[in-house]
Amino acid sequence: MSTKKTNNRIANDFIFQSNKYIYKSPQSPYFRPVPYDFHSDHEGYLAFLAENARKSIMPFVQPHLPCPWSDCRVLELGCGEGGNLMPFAEAGAYCVGIDLNEKKIREGQRIMSAYIDQGRMELRAEDIFNQAIAAEFTGRFHLIVLKDVIEHIPRKQEALRQMRRFLAEGGLLFIGWPPWRMPFGGHQQIARSSLLGRLPWVHLLPRSLYAAVLRAFQEPKEVYDELLEIHDYRVGIRSLNRWVAEAELHPVVRRYYLINPIYSYKFGLKERLQWPWLQAIPWLRDFFTTSGYYLLSAHPSAEPTP
Repeated sequence: MSTKKTNNRIANDFIFQSNKYIYKSPQSPYFRPVPYDFHSDHEGYLAFLAENARKSIMPFVQPHLPCPWSDCRVLELGCGEGGNLMPFAEAGAYCVGIDLNEKKIREGQRIMSAYIDQGRMELRAEDIFNQAIAAEFTGRFHLIVLKDVIEHIPRKQEALRQMRRFLAEGGLLFIGWPPWRMPFGGHQQIARSSLLGRLPWVHLLPRSLYAAVLRAFQEPKEVYDELLEIHDYRVGIRSLNRWVAEAELHPVVRRYYLINPIYSYKFGLKERLQWPWLQAIPWLRDFFTTSGYYLLSAHPSAEPTP
């Protein structure tokens, strides 16, 4: 499938029905008479990532950038096949995506070939702690994107310090993630068992008991391992605030969502900011905040925008 077609899939091949995306009429080559499965159709999934970045992430960061998109260098850590980077490249930014998964990078290079051929994007299988990469990237990027990635990183404080070094003068670090204590903060929706994937807060069980539940549902080894990895690397709101401060990063904007912006594509739910009264009660807020958006700077700024 071409890059152009992937990018047009939302407009051309999907409609809302019963509050979910489904494939259009049987005349569409992508028709299925069932609600859209967000994770089973890979290139459709990339199109949703791109649309969410275009409508949610870019407006969040753009007012604070030190330069227009056409002059921006954007780095995404944990880029996968590059879906989040598509709209940045379309806007004229020079995009670099890195990921440890070589298979995803190869697939991304195929799907994003139009942007790569235009010199607007490069996708690389790299480790940010590689000394050669660190030397190449230091002071280079106006925007660094970590979208649904921080909860997969074991050495979070070290990674945040590395990201700080990669920022150009006036550069910004965006972090978007599902806080650990929210109903599906353990990513249990990836479970093969449809019942397990719909159980809110089950990931908050003690590790040994959670592992027993995963075994009882006969989750495949790769899913079992990933879910336990997320349990081990979990990121709560207060934990991230502490790591950010320790990395000498400074909040420019912090935003908490009661309804995650990407849920408009997953479930047909309109995004909603966290209620102010609930946000003022941190312990309770953590259980009902489905997404956090942070924009961070290497230098102190005025009081962060809520």
